[in-house]
Amino acid sequence: MQEEKDNSHAEINWQLNLIVLWIGSFLACASYTMCIPFLPVFLLQDLHVAQQDVNFWSGLTFSIAFLGAGIMAPYWGARGDKVGQRRMAIRAGFGLAVTYFMTGLCQNAWHLFLVRGFCGLISGFVPASMSLVSSTIPKNKLGWGMGLMQTAIASGNIIGPLLGGYMSSWFGMRMSFFLGGGFLFISTLLVVFLVKDVPHCKTCRAKKNNLFKDIGTALRNADLRYVMCMFFVVQGCIMLIQPLITMYVGELMGKMDDETIQMAGIIFSLAGVAGILASTFWGKQGQKHGYILMFCLVTFSAGIVNLFQYVVQDVYQFALVQFIYGLFLSGAVPNINARLVESTDQAMRGKAFGLLTSAQQLGGVFGPLLGGVFGRYMSTRYVLMLAGCILLTVSVYTYCTKVKGDKAL
Repeated sequence: MQEEKDNSHAEINWQLNLIVLWIGSFLACASYTMCIPFLPVFLLQDLHVAQQDVNFWSGLTFSIAFLGAGIMAPYWGARGDKVGQRRMAIRAGFGLAVTYFMTGLCQNAWHLFLVRGFCGLISGFVPASMSLVSSTIPKNKLGWGMGLMQTAIASGNIIGPLLGGYMSSWFGMRMSFFLGGGFLFISTLLVVFLVKDVPHCKTCRAKKNNLFKDIGTALRNADLRYVMCMFFVVQGCIMLIQPLITMYVGELMGKMDDETIQMAGIIFSLAGVAGILASTFWGKQGQKHGYILMFCLVTFSAGIVNLFQYVVQDVYQFALVQFIYGLFLSGAVPNINARLVESTDQAMRGKAFGLLTSAQQLGGVFGPLLGGVFGRYMSTRYVLMLAGCILLTVSVYTYCTKVKGDKAL
């Protein structure tokens, strides 16, 4: 039985899977960043929300999607372990495509709120794709493969805002949502016709699962708990900074106009460029030297670089610091993902990636809240440095408890 399973696994074209899922993840992330960052404009111009209420509705529509995704991610991950991650990618892809088309048809803020809530509940295309790649790629290429998938996410995050900006100015915001839905539909069709999953035995499909019991079993894995915490911290540090960048660029340039917004957009994209350049490299280094050790190195380096915010005097110095910071921090996620695969059984991997997604979503919720609170009481420069101090603390703690501690044993 085991030999038959291994032979079936060997027949899977992992290179084709990787290519198709890379393209799918790229299009999914491009669809997201093409539309979602412009929701305040959509609320103001298309849904006719009053200027003084835009921030309230923007926060509400962002939060409901994060909340829904965070709640449902463990369930979809566990479901994927039972029926296959390919089916979960198809479910999420077609479901998200529908929500994007529905968003383009919204007529008021309440419609948008409900659609975004449904979007969060149905989401999960990228986590399912990551799980699929990790299950079918050879073990000796795992770090490289996780890094490559991270470049798909980073590339989509760069291209999306550029497409969204032009589409909005040429055809209006609604067309951006329709185009995003089309991208997701195409991505899912590629998965339907070209991607193969690891075969699931009939007994696994017939077995009745207790979601809470299964998640409890997964959470008893100390390595998984650690990976979730690290993912939460990294995502929290990223989102701690992002809401403050535009205002800080305006502060450095001494004005707030179209030129300032364009410069802020360029600086935002630098993180994606850094991810493309460095993610695969750091994944390979993690494969060679150890994922946890490499995670310590990149978070320590990113933390040190962010402390240079203290001496930043103009926007170009800030852009340089942000780019170098991104070069190092882009190595955190692929090594975390690879460590997750290394430390979890394949039968539990969907649940593990689901829990990891929940941790990421929570980091995405708490990061901006903390950034807003700290930004109210201290200079943006010091908030940026605070993110660096958090990363330094995480790095030193991880080295002392995971790297040095394991060597002592």
